[in-house]
Amino acid sequence: MKPERIIVAGVLCLLLIASPAFASSGSAKPSQPLSLTLQGMIMNAGNQNYAFGGGHLVQGSLFGNAIPPAKVSFDIDAAVHGLQSVSGWGFLQVGGFSARISITGAIPAAIFPITVTSPTTFSNCDPTTQTCNSEIPLFFTGIATVQSKLGSSPAQIPIAIESPYWNPFGGPIVITSLDSAKHPSIFLVVSYDSATIYWAGVQLQGEISGSLGTESVAGSYGQTVTSWENLVSASESDWGSIAFVGMTDPILNANGGLLGHTTFSLAGSFDCAPEFGLPEGTCTATGATSDGSFWMVAGHSSLIRGTYHTVWSVPSLFTMTTVMGAVTTF
Repeated sequence: MKPERIIVAGVLCLLLIASPAFASSGSAKPSQPLSLTLQGMIMNAGNQNYAFGGGHLVQGSLFGNAIPPAKVSFDIDAAVHGLQSVSGWGFLQVGGFSARISITGAIPAAIFPITVTSPTTFSNCDPTTQTCNSEIPLFFTGIATVQSKLGSSPAQIPIAIESPYWNPFGGPIVITSLDSAKHPSIFLVVSYDSATIYWAGVQLQGEISGSLGTESVAGSYGQTVTSWENLVSASESDWGSIAFVGMTDPILNANGGLLGHTTFSLAGSFDCAPEFGLPEGTCTATGATSDGSFWMVAGHSSLIRGTYHTVWSVPSLFTMTTVMGAVTTF
């Protein structure tokens, strides 16, 4: 989950495997092997658009009355633009209970840029004292206009809907009213049948070390990625740009693009519900792997291209990238 899964350390392994050696032509020189290690982290979660719904009631209560497992009809659409700009709408129906939902905010799980506090932990950006750029919501918040039975007068209740980002593969997630911490009028744990996230402008940055042929090289890198993520099938399509800057060998100061796909994995996953105070099983930290192709150019002097394999640890905010490729100079 690119950002793909909870707010602790993550590992991104980007394996750039060069295409067969480039044939020399004209003044082109033979390609040189490139072997790099990239260490970095997500710096900006960009903008996100969520659409999810379903599903089945796992457990819950309405106005103090427990309700048995049943089919649930709900649809949520929410847009997150940078930081503290969240909007959307929703609909929920369980038996004779129904609610129209206006989404106006979020409870963030991560606020960027984060600060590393240890190899496996971090602290969120503080909007009151720091310049922050984006967030990943834990809950979407707003107002539910509810009608508990046909003919009754509607009431407005503050509500929160857990983002399916925090429990992929179909749920379950929490939908709860915010009118009481101990005895909310609405408390539902539901699965979902469909969920997608469109991520735009996710930025990663980090440091580079390694070798070009027999020469040691170092520098920095940056990525900007857009992704279309399906949380039920646990897969996504990725595309974007990558740049190497400040390299000790100038022929590696290059810009280019990438195109690939990502699949989430339960290997090494864990229940993250305790960290957020959620019911057991409603939050799962997962890993992922990515594969695709890339290409980069440095002015009119060099070409770098190949394929990549990316491994995201559980969860995925910090990155470590292994690069093997080839560079052709002209």
